[in-house]
Amino acid sequence: MRALTQMIRDHDMARLQRLTAAQNLTREKLAQLPVRAQMNIDPALFSVQQAHLHWSAQQMMHLNLLLARQRAALIEQRAKTARSFGRADAVARLLDHKT
Repeated sequence: MRALTQMIRDHDMARLQRLTAAQNLTREKLAQLPVRAQMNIDPALFSVQQAHLHWSAQQMMHLNLLLARQRAALIEQRAKTARSFGRADAVARLLDHKT
């Protein structure tokens, strides 16, 4: 029983770490997106800059939604991991108390 609760705890902890890593990667991607472009006199370059800023804004919206979903999953997983730690601790105490 102890081994099972420890395996579940370890599984939940690993999932929590994966979710945290994914959230950090999304934050890094958001930080790399350009927010502004320098004004350029050349009309062709200005048009390209505007298209890139539009693409960047679309990416930012997508990444922000992804970040919100990741945050919700992380909050849910934290609670699940806390329960797993509690169960593993309770089982360990019960088994230690019996012996």
